[in-house]
Amino acid sequence: MINKKLAGLMILPALIATLNVSHAISNTASQTLQATLGTYLDITPVTAGAVTTTTITPDTGALAAALVSKFQVNLNTDTQNLFLQAKTTGSTGDVNALFQQGSQTYVVFSNTATGKQPTAAAIADCKAAAPVAANNANAIAYPIASVNLDNTGTATYDATKNQYNVSVKGGTTIATTTTGTTPYSGTYSFLDNAGTYQAIMTLTSTSL
Repeated sequence: MINKKLAGLMILPALIATLNVSHAISNTASQTLQATLGTYLDITPVTAGAVTTTTITPDTGALAAALVSKFQVNLNTDTQNLFLQAKTTGSTGDVNALFQQGSQTYVVFSNTATGKQPTAAAIADCKAAAPVAANNANAIAYPIASVNLDNTGTATYDATKNQYNVSVKGGTTIATTTTGTTPYSGTYSFLDNAGTYQAIMTLTSTSL
């Protein structure tokens, strides 16, 4: 019969062997720490350098100063496709204000006064190859002189959707759109009532 003390001494080495198998001794340990950063896109209007109001010379329809819209884009991916659009409001609601004739892009401005908003037909005539002033009362078109993006961004006009396809790089981009001052021939006359004429520029990630 095995002595109890002897049996205990026999079990002890087995326990030590088991502990050594379950946790080998090491003098180095490491753990990986991770944090996930999501995609970030932020588009905001810029007031510094923007020109959002001016006057129209009554005898010629010319703008006293070019109108300038500016947007800042903050992006943390390599590239992002955006779309520069414009709308104006006629008597039946909002319509696309951008159009192109030849290689020149224009934007339609509509009278905002109650009862003086142009009809859909008047806005459509403004966009024609040979607009007739008698047919486009209270709608005046002005050329887009330039669409510039810093940070190596680009803007290309899409004549199918009548919007600019804009590509921006990661980081911060300033997108600046400047109008010309001379109205598109045939879109200004004394049939255009006094009042405020308006178009709204939008930079968005949603295409038309």
